[in-house]
Amino acid sequence: MEYNIIMKKKILVTAFEPFAGRKINPSLQVLAALKPAAFGCSLYREKLPVSGKAVENRIKALVSRLKPDFLVSLGLAAGETGIRVERFALNIQDYGIKDNSGYMPEGKKIDEKGPAAYFVNTDPLKLAAAARKAGVPAYVSNHAGAYVCNHLMYAAMRSIGAAGLKTKFAFIHLPLTTEMALLEKPGRGIPPSLPLSLLVKAVEAAIKAIK
Repeated sequence: MEYNIIMKKKILVTAFEPFAGRKINPSLQVLAALKPAAFGCSLYREKLPVSGKAVENRIKALVSRLKPDFLVSLGLAAGETGIRVERFALNIQDYGIKDNSGYMPEGKKIDEKGPAAYFVNTDPLKLAAAARKAGVPAYVSNHAGAYVCNHLMYAAMRSIGAAGLKTKFAFIHLPLTTEMALLEKPGRGIPPSLPLSLLVKAVEAAIKAIK
């Protein structure tokens, strides 16, 4: 008797710990709210450190161990008015603030021998369109800055290539949640925000659009 075993595809979603003096990172909240049944895949979740040096090793190890079919990384971009889907990862570390390990490079390459940039192997326009169709403002950004989010993107794409995998990778920046904005001190300018429920809805729609 023959049995046809159908292996579920694997999706790894990562999010960052809080940083820059905030006690909450909405990427972690969204990560916790994602439901495996929404994707029809085996869902793996990982909390990452806001440390350029540490995150590079962590993502390399995760990609090597899990060999995911899809890898979606979430990060915080405070001040954004909507979802920001990234297109390029740049070979640069130019932190405007210290990361959580106290590291603060200025104009330093991530990889001295690496390419100037990696183009993500998913379609950011498609992902942003899916988020907007779900009722959430979203747009495509040409690069993720020069902080730890960009470092993660660069390391992820490099790790996927080095391992010879076909993993589809996307990076999504999130604004503050409305709940976080309400915690800001009275009298200060309140940054743009969206309700957590909408961020979850947008990320779920974007992930489904990768498949």
